[in-house]
Amino acid sequence: MKEEEKDQKEHQKQLEEKSDNIKGGKKYSDILSRVIHEGEQMFAIKSKAIFLSGVIAGLEIGFSYFMICTFYALLDGHVEQNILFKSFGFVYPIGFILVILGKSALYTEQTSLLALPVLNGQRSLLEMLRLWGLVISGNVLGGIVFTFFIGILAPNFGLFTSDTMVTVGHHVLDYEAWVLFLSAITAGWLMGLLTWLLNSTETTLTRIVIIFMITGVIGFGGFHHSIVGNIEAFGAFWKSASVSGWDYLKFLLLALIGNGVGGAIVVGLFKYRIFESNYADES
Repeated sequence: MKEEEKDQKEHQKQLEEKSDNIKGGKKYSDILSRVIHEGEQMFAIKSKAIFLSGVIAGLEIGFSYFMICTFYALLDGHVEQNILFKSFGFVYPIGFILVILGKSALYTEQTSLLALPVLNGQRSLLEMLRLWGLVISGNVLGGIVFTFFIGILAPNFGLFTSDTMVTVGHHVLDYEAWVLFLSAITAGWLMGLLTWLLNSTETTLTRIVIIFMITGVIGFGGFHHSIVGNIEAFGAFWKSASVSGWDYLKFLLLALIGNGVGGAIVVGLFKYRIFESNYADES
């Protein structure tokens, strides 16, 4: 009898917690705790598994590139160029939805996620950089493989041509270094915020809406996402003599660093400091 009463009380407590979450959303500290816990789980995964997960993410994120190129080829000549590029925001989220809901390791999703256990004193900076390196290597390799795959398949399917790949690539490459870097910080900031928002909800539909909203802004604004941008830039490098290996590598380096700054510092550090300041005031 006592066991039944205990179970009933526990069940009632769970219902009340769910009700509180529905009414007022999760508390700031609850979201922070979930993000740190998720980050800790990433540190516990074996290096080989992290790298392979990164490769899968690089392949899957390629479907954003596929949709962008197909969308461009379909509407080129029918829609004003500037409007066409802005319209990428409608198809850009596809690869992100596949990667994030599929739980593959995407660098820009991991920036703030892995930074928070470091800020909380649970992991070292070296451990974080090692994991970042594994995820980035996997993402870049997977993206390059996808570029070759879709670059051969798509023209034979009549979806888009090499010229489309070059145009899309130049769309991300043709900026001064400082503009590209600030743009990458903005994209990293938004991706870090995405990680935070995803940990405030548990329903799949809401998560899809959040992913679509945040990555749609990145696509609409043309902000530089290093992993999708890796595919865009590499496609132009492969298909055009006007894009050198240095152009590709410079873009990738600036985008990776910018995304890291945006996710780890603008979101990870600031979010953690807000909690830390509030905790200090309470104590």
